[in-house]
Amino acid sequence: MTRQQNRLAYFLMSPVLIYLLAVMLVPFGWAVYVSLTDKMVGAPATFIGLGNYVELFRDKYFWRAVVNTLIFTGVAVVLKVVFGMVMALVLNEELPLRNLFRVLLFLPWTMPTVVSVFSWQWMYSDVGGVLNFLLTRTGLLDQPVGWLSTPRLAMLSVILVNVWRGTPFLGIAILAGMQAIPKDIYEAAQVDGANAIYKFFRITLPLVRDVTVLAAVITTIWTLNDFEIIWLLTRGGPANATQVFSTYSYTIGFLNMNLGKAIAISVISLPPLIWLINIVTKKTLAANQ
Repeated sequence: MTRQQNRLAYFLMSPVLIYLLAVMLVPFGWAVYVSLTDKMVGAPATFIGLGNYVELFRDKYFWRAVVNTLIFTGVAVVLKVVFGMVMALVLNEELPLRNLFRVLLFLPWTMPTVVSVFSWQWMYSDVGGVLNFLLTRTGLLDQPVGWLSTPRLAMLSVILVNVWRGTPFLGIAILAGMQAIPKDIYEAAQVDGANAIYKFFRITLPLVRDVTVLAAVITTIWTLNDFEIIWLLTRGGPANATQVFSTYSYTIGFLNMNLGKAIAISVISLPPLIWLINIVTKKTLAANQ
């Protein structure tokens, strides 16, 4: 009876297993193999072992991309968590036209990336850009600033666009967690004389901690893989100031035509992604149990 049940289970699971094998495992295995070759676009591949990885570890531009990726991801995720918490706290209050404000604040997350990035590119422009116009008119700047042409400002600029797009997701997730908190807890704390700060740190924050961590891990995965915002705004420049894993891999693979080295960059970025996905999976399973 047990053997029959196992056979039935394997039979029912076989479509999913075949799909995963065809769509994920086989391409992944091919990618790992290509990363061990000197594959160039339009040329046959020759097996070189770990040659691409050794070359990458000696490449200063690769390490620049590593540092930029850590800065871009770390700063963007922290800001999104902070602003998402503030957004959720505001939208959780009884405000006039609250539903309208929720829709307006969630718009950045729903807009197509290309549309929002080109809008920000116009605002950042040093010729006719609205940001320079406002800052010079208010006297905060003496002359227009090259937001996307100055290395330090370019990284700050792409981080701000990523934060602007990603904050609504954190806001939605944290707001859902706040609305699940029983109001009786707040009423009891109010009777005991607790102020707003006490209620936030002793009630709200502990009860939304799990959903906040889960949403932060998910947005970390998305931020690590972010390509469109950086590529459309700066293409990794100026002087590789905004070059991250995704843009550097694209540059090596499609501009320099070196597919083997480009795929090796992507393979190197897999371990932290797998670790983060494992955290998400464990927390999701724990929440459902």
